[in-house]
Amino acid sequence: MKVTLTRKVPVATDICVFELANADGAPLPAFAAGAHIDVHVEGFVRQYSLCNRPSDGGAYRIGVLRDPASRGGSAAMHAISVGANLEISTPKNHFPLNGDAQHTILLAGGIGITPLMAMAEQLDETGRTFELHYCTREPERAAFRERLAEPGFAERTRFYFDSEGPEARIDLDRVLSEPRDGTHVYVCGPAGFIDAVLAAAARAGWPAQSWHREYVGAAQASA
Repeated sequence: MKVTLTRKVPVATDICVFELANADGAPLPAFAAGAHIDVHVEGFVRQYSLCNRPSDGGAYRIGVLRDPASRGGSAAMHAISVGANLEISTPKNHFPLNGDAQHTILLAGGIGITPLMAMAEQLDETGRTFELHYCTREPERAAFRERLAEPGFAERTRFYFDSEGPEARIDLDRVLSEPRDGTHVYVCGPAGFIDAVLAAAARAGWPAQSWHREYVGAAQASA
């Protein structure tokens, strides 16, 4: 699909949200929380999770971290300006929400917040219970903080910042201490963060079917 960049907004250190609308003005294909799109930019093809509420059909929003170790994709994205035309795929979803979950635990590491933000939006809209645990190196690197401070999100969100010392870091054994029937755990972030979450879940006895993961930049998940 051909889309136009209609807004580009810095939301944290080295993170911008890009809002994309159909170049011909037509509605964009529907998507569900957890979906991503392929974005073609400057010869690169990169996968970015959609982070807006799925019922917002007029635009797709993606959060992009400018990675100093990037091979060029994120740098190219950050270099484009409002009004630019891009080619994207239709949404793909390897990381869907479980529609029967009684409660959902969302665990985000860094830019891994993007698909989980769409999940939080969908869960809030449908009146389902959830909690969001968001880990970053420092407060300035936490995206969507204004949105997460709003009613409906503030009371369900907990931030953890490495810069504030060991006592401020997440205690995964505590967060995942009690496996509950009907509760599902979703984690997205760097590989080390995901491995730590899954190890804590395994120690606590969470059944494998209740874990769902997606690695940053891979757009790959296990059910």
